Amino acid sequence: MSIDSNQRLPSRVPNNQPLNGQVAPHPSTIYPEELLAPSNGLNLKDFIGILSRRKWLVAITVLLTLLAVILITLMIKPVYRANSTIQIERNAAGLSSTNGMFQSVESRSDKDFHETQRQLIQSKTLARRVINQLGLDAKDTSFGVIASIKGALGASQENQSSKERTEALFLDNLTVQPVSNSQLVQINYDSTDPKLAADIANAISKTFVRMNLEKRFNVATFSKEFLTEQTQEVRATLERSEQALNAYAREYGIVQDSEGENTDTQSLKSLSQELVSAQRDRIQAQALLAQAEGTDSQDPSTIAILSKDPKMQDKGTQLLQLVAERNALIKKSSSGTSRAIRRLESQVTRLRAEINAHASTVIATLRVEAESANKRQELIKTQLTALKNTAITTAGDSIRYNTLKREVESNRTIYKELLQQYKNAKVNGENGTNNITIIDKAGVPYEKYKPRLRNNLAFGLLLGLMLGMGAAFLREFMDDTLKSSDELERITGLPVLGLLPNIKNQSDDQVALLAHMEPRSPLAEAIRSLRTSLKFSTQYGAPRVTFITSSNPSEGKSSIALNLATAYAQVGGKVLLIDADLRNPSLHHLLKLDNLEGLTNYLAGAGEAENISRPCLIKQLRVITSGPIPPDPVELLSGKRMQALLDASTEEFDHIIIDGPPVIGLADALVLSNLADATILSVQAGKTRKASLLATLKRLERTSGNIIGTLLSRVDQSSNPEYSEDSYYTYTNSTKYNNSNS
Repeated sequence: MSIDSNQRLPSRVPNNQPLNGQVAPHPSTIYPEELLAPSNGLNLKDFIGILSRRKWLVAITVLLTLLAVILITLMIKPVYRANSTIQIERNAAGLSSTNGMFQSVESRSDKDFHETQRQLIQSKTLARRVINQLGLDAKDTSFGVIASIKGALGASQENQSSKERTEALFLDNLTVQPVSNSQLVQINYDSTDPKLAADIANAISKTFVRMNLEKRFNVATFSKEFLTEQTQEVRATLERSEQALNAYAREYGIVQDSEGENTDTQSLKSLSQELVSAQRDRIQAQALLAQAEGTDSQDPSTIAILSKDPKMQDKGTQLLQLVAERNALIKKSSSGTSRAIRRLESQVTRLRAEINAHASTVIATLRVEAESANKRQELIKTQLTALKNTAITTAGDSIRYNTLKREVESNRTIYKELLQQYKNAKVNGENGTNNITIIDKAGVPYEKYKPRLRNNLAFGLLLGLMLGMGAAFLREFMDDTLKSSDELERITGLPVLGLLPNIKNQSDDQVALLAHMEPRSPLAEAIRSLRTSLKFSTQYGAPRVTFITSSNPSEGKSSIALNLATAYAQVGGKVLLIDADLRNPSLHHLLKLDNLEGLTNYLAGAGEAENISRPCLIKQLRVITSGPIPPDPVELLSGKRMQALLDASTEEFDHIIIDGPPVIGLADALVLSNLADATILSVQAGKTRKASLLATLKRLERTSGNIIGTLLSRVDQSSNPEYSEDSYYTYTNSTKYNNSNS
């Protein structure tokens, strides 16, 4: 399409004036210290980006680590592990005591007890006995892989004696593992000789059992000797306390029975009991007397109840029977029964007389018994009072006596317990029982225990990943180059106008014409995106005169300038591309044009502006090559003819793209930046350094170059997460491009 005069962009704005008040702040507003300061830590996006960019370093590090692990594994001599199993019960290895006088093993916690046993298995004493038993001093090479490793430390072991080195090496190869939730303990020994490993494991088990028996015997022997001394001392103390007790009892006349009570105490108890009995008898006698005196002597049943005499009871029974018979006959009232009634009344009268006489005798007897019980009670009271007074007098003597008696009893108890403990210790020492049992003997192992290639490879992989990532991050933080758009924007404070992907398997000449030759390629799409960004970069639309530069040579500015000019030409605009890199021109080479005449000829005063531009293979695009390389490019570019060329070209062309020299070390770019409407700073990912970029910004700032943004080129799409955000069109266009070439 073409653009008529009515659709042309506005004429150029005055030089050194900003194109848009809304563009990013000028670099002069940002301090270099802030630009160089690191960001607020790595986020996941940065982390992935670093690993992606350094993936080959990580992969090579992992591969080298795995190779080293494999070589070391193959070089190490195989080590075999033999194991035996023993049972350790919570049994008293020392004295047992029912009263806790001597602490037993059973009074400790299970954890402490079993941990103590494991430490005893790994003690130097046991190791020394096994070494001497098997003669291992002369078999240094049989200890296994640890021996070879220890050999490398010979300088540090020179100060150790041969026995100490042997013991240390022996213990290094020994491990003791408790079997969870049981009393079993597994004894493991590692050696390069499988038979020796089994022999040592079995020797450790047997020696540990033997040492435990010896300890029990030694403890029993010591206990017997100790108890013998203690028994003699306690027996002498008991004899002295008994003698003191007897002497005190004789002096104060204290007599006690077998239960430990003196005579006064016994008499008090006896009299108290007698007094209670006398009171009970008196009360009963008085009660019976009162009942007897209050009864009717004519009532035979009452007399019979009060009397304890069986004869009296029989007479009462007879009286009742006679009265009953008489009453029965009276009810009949016949003449024939009157004689019988009189006979029964005569018998009743006689029997009542006998009962009354006996009742008088019973009452007299009860009265005598009541008086006797009362007198006995008073007598006992008198005796009890006198005995209490005597007991109070002798109470002080009894206190001292009881103290001496308790001392005797305490000494006698201790003496009996010591005798019992002496018997137990003698039985334990003669019995020979053991709380440690060998459950499984160690067999000769046929499978190597280590090295295990699979485990080592897993460890090597993990180690390689750690080393690789460490190397990647170290390389990343030592790398001063810019790699992402976020970093570029943070460093410069300028907007990133575009990201240009890294095109592999193509030369720089091919990349420079990619927007023209392969319009569906990812780079062409990125250039079109840059064109769109420039359209909205200023309030006047896309700048009419755009100067493209970089910090250093070979950072892709010429290819970018040519592709951008192509993108403008593809939408119908008339575009002029000027090769202003008068020291190292390249556009004529990229476009296959001669460079006999060009910009330098015009600037030197030979020719007119309308005669130096030439067409090329791209429609709507005309090119001004650099021409012959001049001796002083800065003087030519600073002249009025360069300004006149740009002014005249804006009347004919819609867009003017200037491919200029790098900024660092040259003044050419500073002049061109001041002449152009807008300056775009090209930054190559992974090549442009931050220090160079900051120096470039400072130099452009001094000349008031209107920098509207930056451009990041050679971005690796696979390792740069920022690029993936714009990857939709890249993906679709790349797919179409690949399909069109297939």
